[in-house]
Amino acid sequence: MSDLDMPAIEFTVRDLNRQTAKVLETCDQEGTVRIQSRSGKSYELRACQPEPAPVSGNQAIREWVKMNRARRAALRIPKMTKEQSEMLDRLIAGE
Repeated sequence: MSDLDMPAIEFTVRDLNRQTAKVLETCDQEGTVRIQSRSGKSYELRACQPEPAPVSGNQAIREWVKMNRARRAALRIPKMTKEQSEMLDRLIAGE
C-alpha cells in the first residue's frame, strides 16, 4: 500500500484547540493530519519545510560583491586603474 492510499490521522477541531502541540507533533511525524469539524467539513494540515532566514543587509551586500567578483573573473574584465577611474569620474562630471 502506498503513502497515497494511507488515510491521514484524524483529529477534531476541539483536539486542535486543546492539544495543539500533540496535533502539530503528529503532523511533523506523519506529514499530514486531517482536522474534522462538527459541521462535517474536513481540513488537511501538512508539515512544510522551514523558510530560510532572511538575509541581513550587510550579508546581502557581501554576497553581491562576491558574485560580482566571480562574474568579473569569469568574463576576464580587468579592474580599473586609478587613472582610468579618475578619467571616468571626469567624463561623468562633464569635464
